[in-house]
Parts: sequence; C-alpha cells; structure tokens
Amino acid sequence: MKKKMIWVIGILLLTVILAGCSSQSAQGPSQTAKEEPPYPTRQIELVVPAGPGGLTDLTARAVADYVSKKWNQPILVVNKPGAGNVTGLQYGLMQGKPDGYTVVADNIASSVLMVAGMKNPPIKLEDRIFVSKFVENPMCFSVAADSSFKDMKELVEWTKQNPEKLTHTSLSATSMNALTAAELCKAIGVDYKETQPILVTSGSEGITMIAGGHAILGDQSVQETYPLAAGGKLKVLAIAAKERSPLFPDVPTCQELGIDINVTWYGGISAPKGTPDYIVKKWDETIAEMVKDPEFMDKMKELHANISYMNTADYNNSIKEQVERYTQLFDSIGVRQ
Repeated sequence: MKKKMIWVIGILLLTVILAGCSSQSAQGPSQTAKEEPPYPTRQIELVVPAGPGGLTDLTARAVADYVSKKWNQPILVVNKPGAGNVTGLQYGLMQGKPDGYTVVADNIASSVLMVAGMKNPPIKLEDRIFVSKFVENPMCFSVAADSSFKDMKELVEWTKQNPEKLTHTSLSATSMNALTAAELCKAIGVDYKETQPILVTSGSEGITMIAGGHAILGDQSVQETYPLAAGGKLKVLAIAAKERSPLFPDVPTCQELGIDINVTWYGGISAPKGTPDYIVKKWDETIAEMVKDPEFMDKMKELHANISYMNTADYNNSIKEQVERYTQLFDSIGVRQ
C-alpha cells in the first residue's frame, strides 16, 4: 500500500512539471523577455554646442539628414554656442532627459580638452555617454606664403634656437591650437612656455593672421587651412597626424620628418548619462551604416572632412587615454586651471 501511494504521488508530480513546461512553451519568448519600447517615435534634438557654419555644425547637419531619413523621424539641429561649449553641453547633457530625444554633436574640444584642461570642469566625462566617433580632421603646420621658411625642417631648427620668437595663434590656453603647438614643442625639445601664443576669437581670425604675417606658425586644422592655402596665401609645411591629408597629398607628415606627434580634431555623438543601452546601440549601429553610405561620404568630402568611425567601446577607451595624456601635457606647460 505504501509503495502504491509513493508511486501515485510521483505520477502527480511529473504531471505538474510537464504541465508547467507546456505552459512556459506556449507563452513563447516574446512574453518572457522584456520588450524594448519603440524608438524613435517623435522628433530628436541634435545639439551643437557652437554656432552655425563650423565643422561641428556642418557635419552634425549631415548626420541629421541621414538619420532622419533612416528612421523616418525629424532630427532638429539646435545651435547652443557660448561659454566655451559649456552652454550647449549643459542644455544637451544636463538639462536634456536621458531618453534618446536629446543628443549632442560632441568633439575633442568640448570633451577631452575641457576635462584635461580644467581641474574642475563644468561638464565631466561621466556626465555623458560617448556613442560613436564619425569624423576627424588632422591638424597641420603652416606659414605665410612669402615666409622665409622653405620647409618644416628649417622652421624646427629656427624654433630650437629662438623659442621666445615663435608666435602662434590660439583660441585659449588649452585649445586644439595650443595642444598642437605644445605637442610640437615637446617633440622637438623646446619649452612651450617660452613661445608666444596670441589669443584670437575664432579659427578664421587666427589663420588670417598667419597669412598676413602677423604670427609665424599656423597650427590649425587642414580644413581651416585649405581655403587660404589653395588661394596661395599660406604654405603648408607638415601634417600633424599619422597619415597625409587628401587636401595636401604632397605635404609630408611630421612623423615622416622624424617629429613624433599625432594631433587630430574629431567629432562624434554623445548622449546624456542614463540613456538606455538599446538607444545607444541603435545610434551606434546607424552611424556605422552611415559612414559607408555613398551620399554621406560625398557630403563629408565636400566639407573637407575625413570619415573616421569608432564604436562605443573603442571611442570611450580612446577618450579616457587622451584625457590622461593631455592632462599631463597641460600640467607640464602650466596652463591647467
């Protein structure tokens, strides 16, 4: 009798287990796994922390055009210049909700250089998610077309002998221009603090001063330098990146000349911290597709901008490495505040 009872209980337990499995199977994976809400379902703001017309703005508009067509939702480019990029970053990263409907056209100046150049930056790396890098623009060295310097070697040798006479323009003590000049000085063994930076209010003002002979060394991007160089007003001596620029194919890189520097402006997309992973992933995957799109590629070529994609993980790692390097550099030349 006892054995019979055990046998009956066993049959009942097996029946319950099988019924449970059958019920789970009937539900299917769509009911057991959490579904991601649809995105996007309305207009997205792409915030540019600078005024219209610059490379950050123009490339952001190219991104907005592609993504809006891809997702069939409007992407509104919103320019928020002021306070050295801080106004736009606060609007897009601190005031914007982390829901994917406010993202930022970020760049090295508004991220790496801000954090590396300030002991207490108003916007920190952890205040945002660096989604993807999609564009870059190498820096270069130039002089006035009628300058006595024939090539980069002559300029370097003169600078070593006369560092206090080297004048160059910069938007701030920790701008891309300052970084480029500081990296050059470090590479050739010159004390940057002995040189004479001239503060300007815009990149165009700085490059115009070089062309007019009011400062010796141009340390702007190839995109900023190209119009005056093509017009015969500037002589480009070297590209401050690993590879030659398509805009100046005959101009050697600094590394070809034995000067170990690699300075490149770049831009990408950032989102407020707390933005869901599935939204970050969708942006990253879309940008990865965008940089291969023929129409987008033509637009970048028209803007004299180089396409350079980096995914979320690699982009974040690269930024952290650069912050560490440039923090040390700015500390060494006494400009970190």
